[in-house]
Amino acid sequence: MKRSPSPTLARLLTGALTALTLAAGGAQAVTFGGLNVTPRGPQNLNLETGATDLPQGGTATDSRGVKLTAARMQLQPGQRLSAQDATITTRQGGTLKAAQVTYDLKAGTVTATGGVTYNDARFTDLSAPSMTLNVKSGFVTARGGVKAAKPAMTGAALAFDPSTMQAMLAGPYRVNQGTLRADTAAPAGRLLLVFSARSVVRATEDPDSSNRNRFEPYLK
Repeated sequence: MKRSPSPTLARLLTGALTALTLAAGGAQAVTFGGLNVTPRGPQNLNLETGATDLPQGGTATDSRGVKLTAARMQLQPGQRLSAQDATITTRQGGTLKAAQVTYDLKAGTVTATGGVTYNDARFTDLSAPSMTLNVKSGFVTARGGVKAAKPAMTGAALAFDPSTMQAMLAGPYRVNQGTLRADTAAPAGRLLLVFSARSVVRATEDPDSSNRNRFEPYLK
């Protein structure tokens, strides 16, 4: 009579197959949903869910010049890349750092939370509870209470378009940088900032409809 494997043995075999650690020798780049991912160490593949855990993190790049480096990563095929203790650099020269980052492959967005900071040639120590990078448009959006050291400002939210060197600050806001001084307590208030090189050269407290329509989707 043929004996069936014991429940204990079956569980052990299932566990071994479910969490498969790929060889750690040599960090070879893998393609993941349009991203080029280079692990720093072993890759733990869950055969049941298809997810891959990179416990020592690695680097991920895309075709649009976004580069993400993190202490740990999780890859969910066709859906997202999650990363912890991450640093992101953009093709426009921006650097974003956060405790938690999620690259949504379907939406084309990179969302950062937890001690988020952003720096580039125009902003110094821009921080907010949450920031989102739209991979296709390049827009960077900060939400939940924004502040920056330069230009010195606070606001409810900020959307920055690196292709035009313009940003829109949502009220309530306050800006005090050199000769630029503007503030409002109105949540509906909007301030359009125009940059040249590293400085704000113009600020408009009543932006026209075309500029509002361009920025509003990112401020919601």
